[in-house]
Order: sequence, then C-alpha cells, then structure tokens
Amino acid sequence: MMETLVSLLVWATDKVWPFPVLIVVLALGLVAISRMMGVPQSSTPLTVALCALLICIPFGTPALFFFGSRLTAPLIYHYGTPGQAVIVSSRQTGDIFNDRPVRRYTVMLQKADGERLETQFDSSDFNVYPGRREVRYPAEGQPFEVRYLARQPRRFVMLLP
Repeated sequence: MMETLVSLLVWATDKVWPFPVLIVVLALGLVAISRMMGVPQSSTPLTVALCALLICIPFGTPALFFFGSRLTAPLIYHYGTPGQAVIVSSRQTGDIFNDRPVRRYTVMLQKADGERLETQFDSSDFNVYPGRREVRYPAEGQPFEVRYLARQPRRFVMLLP
C-alpha cells in the first residue's frame, strides 16, 4: 500500500501537472460534499477552504517543481528495492542548470529479480541519496548501488559513497 502511494507521489512530482489537477478535483469534491450536506454556498468556512485549496496551485506547483526531489528521494530510498546499475553512456543535453551543462546518462539497471532495464537520468534530476551539494557520478562501466520503485523501476536513487 505504502509503495503505491510513494509511486503515485513520485509520478506526480515527476510530471508536475497532476498537482494542479489534484487541487481542482479536491476543490470540486469539497463543493459537491458541501452541497450534499446542505451547506450554503455563501458559507464563510467553505469559501475559506476553497480559497486555501486554490491558492495552492500558483504557489504549490512551483514549490513541487523545485523541491519535489527532496521529498521523493528519501521515500524512494526507504521504500525502494535495492539494485545495481551501471552507466552505459553520457552526452550533453544542451541545457544549462546552475551555470553548468546538463548531461544525460544512459543507465543499465539490474533489478533484484535479475531483469535488466535500460533507463536514463539527467544530472539536473537530483536522484542521489543522501542529497549532496555536488555529485560526482560514476564513470562509464563502473557499477553502483541504487534503490528503485518496484512499480516504477525507471525512478531510482543512486547510493554514492
């Protein structure tokens, strides 16, 4: 059950767009429940609750975009399955983050059951646990430990020494 919730949270933070959709659905659900309970539409607590929910969209979405990995990395580490990975190749993406070029790493991840899966991550993904200011990624061909979500094995955190 908890891994399912973590998988949904990781998916929502990875895509970002589900967060505003979730807020709108919660607001509509609140209105529907209040109508079924006979709460007048001009009710002050209802208006405050709706405003509080809707104000989460312009403030919560950017916060989720910038701080989502700080939330999801510890969850993936805690609820994830141990595995091994190796960087197969890397290339520059053409993007710049914090005045540094972003690199895309292609990774071969070996799951706990032995299945191998090719995936990738960018150096701007912040998928290292525990989080660090500066990360030195392993060289191509050098294996490293990971923890991944069984339902979303492409979502993993690297466990670097």
